[in-house]
Amino acid sequence: MNRRAIIQAGSIAAVLQSLEPVLAAASESPRMPSLFISHGTPLHAIWDNDYTRGWQALGRSLPRPSAILSLSAHWITRGEILLTAQPSPPVIYDARGFPAPLYQVKYPAPGEPALAAELASSMTLRPASVNADWGYDHGTWVVLSHMFPQADIPVIQLSLDYGMSPQEHFSLGQQLAFLRDRGVLIMGSGQFVHNLRLMGSRTEPVEPYPWAIEFSEVVGGWIDERAFLNVQHFKSLGELAVLAHPTWDHFLPVLNILGTVSPEDGLHWFNRGIMSGSMDMRCLLVG
Repeated sequence: MNRRAIIQAGSIAAVLQSLEPVLAAASESPRMPSLFISHGTPLHAIWDNDYTRGWQALGRSLPRPSAILSLSAHWITRGEILLTAQPSPPVIYDARGFPAPLYQVKYPAPGEPALAAELASSMTLRPASVNADWGYDHGTWVVLSHMFPQADIPVIQLSLDYGMSPQEHFSLGQQLAFLRDRGVLIMGSGQFVHNLRLMGSRTEPVEPYPWAIEFSEVVGGWIDERAFLNVQHFKSLGELAVLAHPTWDHFLPVLNILGTVSPEDGLHWFNRGIMSGSMDMRCLLVG
């Protein structure tokens, strides 16, 4: 794919055509795919564009999960891992200063307390426990409101421990990968490139920064080559990594999802494009 194609979102028809064989195979397998989603601005909950239509089309085509485990960049903990365990977790409007319609979006998906408790008891990388205070933050409900708008699939959120190394986050994905064989969709929600300080307009076209394109191409190339150890050491890119992720909370879900990859899995990009100069929207389907 050429550089200009990376900058612009591809047509939904082309995305669907490229994923058709993958999704057809997934529908015949008891094993669920896993996903990394670049969720972008919270306004995607109320916008209609190529990215939101890409999520909608993917949701219609995926096999129905028994549950969804969401690892969102917007639930950061330190020294522990928490899991939502309420029967009906609340929607958290954790983004301020947006138009009123955003705060009217509901996503009343049920929780899965038994599975949350099972996962908490099985974690070995960090102490883990269930939590009754958090709910679905915008890294989860913005995307799922398009993928599964009926909100009838149980959802668990798992917090991201910012004290864990990139290598440990990759290992966390490996530890969670067994859920795919139980019909659970593992979704990491973050941003492939995420620099809010240098972000341009959300609504007007902005030329992507050269460093955003370079990071996307370099790290995306590593993933294509399955050089996952390189991705775990993304900070070796120095200033390029710092520009792409001044803080690396939004990159952690990439590492989590790469940990779920098995040798027989295909890796398939969709929703490729860079918004607002510094927000790479590319998403990855594993399966």
